[in-house]
Amino acid sequence: MKRPNPTFLKKAEGIKQSRKKRTLIIILALLAVTFVIVFISSIASAQDNYRLMFPDLIGAASTTTTAYVRYQRPVHTTTETTTEATTMATTTQPHAILAATATPTPSPINTDDGEQNNYPEPFTEDRNFSFKPMGIQTATYQERAVYLEELKEKVVAYQKKHEDLRICFELVSLSSGERLGIDELDPVVPAGAMAIPAEIVYYNQIAGITGPLSQEVVYQYSTDIEGLRSSSYIAKTYGYGKAFYMRTILNYAIAKNDTIALYYLVNAMGGQDEVIKSVDEISGYISYNDSIIYQDYRGREYRAPGTISCYDMGNFLSYLYRSFINNSQVHQRLINDMASSEIESPLAAAFPSGTNILHVLGRNTVRGAYMECSIVDYNEPVALVIYVEAGTPEAAGTAIATIGGYTKTFIDKCYAP
Repeated sequence: MKRPNPTFLKKAEGIKQSRKKRTLIIILALLAVTFVIVFISSIASAQDNYRLMFPDLIGAASTTTTAYVRYQRPVHTTTETTTEATTMATTTQPHAILAATATPTPSPINTDDGEQNNYPEPFTEDRNFSFKPMGIQTATYQERAVYLEELKEKVVAYQKKHEDLRICFELVSLSSGERLGIDELDPVVPAGAMAIPAEIVYYNQIAGITGPLSQEVVYQYSTDIEGLRSSSYIAKTYGYGKAFYMRTILNYAIAKNDTIALYYLVNAMGGQDEVIKSVDEISGYISYNDSIIYQDYRGREYRAPGTISCYDMGNFLSYLYRSFINNSQVHQRLINDMASSEIESPLAAAFPSGTNILHVLGRNTVRGAYMECSIVDYNEPVALVIYVEAGTPEAAGTAIATIGGYTKTFIDKCYAP
């Protein structure tokens, strides 16, 4: 019997192994294609569900620790007001809504007794504020992500523990753009904090022009400002007929949280509609002029203009910081006024003494709404927006300070020696 040719057997075996390998590769390729198809289908299905819930936020979560894309402003419903409280809000003068802390009973009218000096007083600029050098971060990116997740868990736990409060939160690292938002897309009442975007727009419009700052504004009787008098430094200090330079008005709106000053600022720019049009170009996820239905901390339903989101306010503060760093001349005065605010910040209890907190605290006592909008110049500059609805200012202040403390702990861990 003739023995098989060894060379032939080797060739045959090689052909057999090659066929096996080719078959295996084809099978693996088919499995990979199938996996990709299933994966894409599942993502598409998930996005369909998400689209039904948040039609304009495909790919974005309502609570996130990553950088945002610019959202398109949602189309809001136009149903009629259904609650008595909402009716009161919608019948408020538009500028009173923007200026925030309206109260139902204005204080008595002040009149000029002939002794008041009605000429505008010169405004003296304080020393220009500048941010301190950043610290050296010791945490790795992975560790920082863990610490940020711990911060999120603490804020969420505080929300759950205090169901009698409505809390929204936004943190932006102004050095890296890193963000953490918790219910940051929900409607909130900014009250006097709207002075921040309004003044950003004003200084943008007059950049390089000093004349508008010396324009005069005369405090005089108007039905539009009657509801603002009790929360106004101007109304409590001066009688009708007193004149102010616009630079003083800008300072009062920020540093003194003066509602009448904010009213005059808005008028100087052509009214609320014109101001909000420019503000929305910076951030308008929830436009201040839109009427949005939402429930407050007591479960009462409102439908009225006069809300934004913490996400929007985080964008305003980020825009202000970037503009200041790139060209300090445009917004130097606004930064100075925020740094010298005469309204005490609840965050002062959370950060070490001497920490520069540039802020405006929006307050609407009728709605129980308190919005702390700040740039905290700590180991790194951060925009910190904390919104609290509560039955008392003390409860809101405690919540803001506590959450501010959580934020300080996060930053400390990132810069621990």
